[in-house]
Amino acid sequence: MPAQALLLVLLAAGFHAAWNLTLHETSDRLAAVIVSGFVAGIILLPGAIIFPPWSVWPLIALSALAETAYSLFLTRAYERGSLGLTYPLARGTAPLLVTLGAWGLLAQVPSAFTLAGAATLAAGLAIIALAGRRSGQLVAVGFALLTGGAIATYALIDARAVQRVAPLGYLGPVLALTSLLLLIPLRGKVARLRPALGPGVRIAFGSVAAYLLVLWAFQLAPAGPVATLREVSVLIGLLLSSDRKSWRLWVGAGLVVFGAILTAL
Repeated sequence: MPAQALLLVLLAAGFHAAWNLTLHETSDRLAAVIVSGFVAGIILLPGAIIFPPWSVWPLIALSALAETAYSLFLTRAYERGSLGLTYPLARGTAPLLVTLGAWGLLAQVPSAFTLAGAATLAAGLAIIALAGRRSGQLVAVGFALLTGGAIATYALIDARAVQRVAPLGYLGPVLALTSLLLLIPLRGKVARLRPALGPGVRIAFGSVAAYLLVLWAFQLAPAGPVATLREVSVLIGLLLSSDRKSWRLWVGAGLVVFGAILTAL
């Protein structure tokens, strides 16, 4: 991988972990997510104008539904558990589910490396989940696993969509529609959005920056290594977390990253 692409992916992983840290430390996480979606939609509006994505509007709607579920599960996980526990679980579950889904649903027979990676991922997730149980965060573990399932769902939808339209035109409408859907669980209490403006803007810029940096890296290096290296964000998130971290979390997070690397070989 070229040095420039390596730097871009590492920066993207840092931005991703940082905006998750901001969300975890925000008091009204749902409001912050809603604000971030609207702000990101505005930031990416030129892309939707230059590269209209409306030919895939059913996929936009499906992705927004999956993103809505993701946002609800993630905010609940962060309400009930530490960042060092929930972030690696959510990030690590997605590649495992995608690997198993491709095998069971699409009949894509995995290679030996992929099977080894899936087993390593499962072991890492099990260790992290056990650490959550020991620390009394079992509910957070459940929501983090659901978050990973939602990530895998919208990732498959988005992968199909961007084969037909430009990513820069597609992402903005998805995020804006997601925020509109999240107004439903907000139950009309739009006054909650004003105090969440600061963290929401930071989350929006962090998430958009992470996404655009990965797109740039895709232009410089093969997609497989780029997507795999992004999982370094699991370790960065663990480092940024201020909560007390047991050795089980470090071992589990390390296995998640190593498993993700193996699945991409």
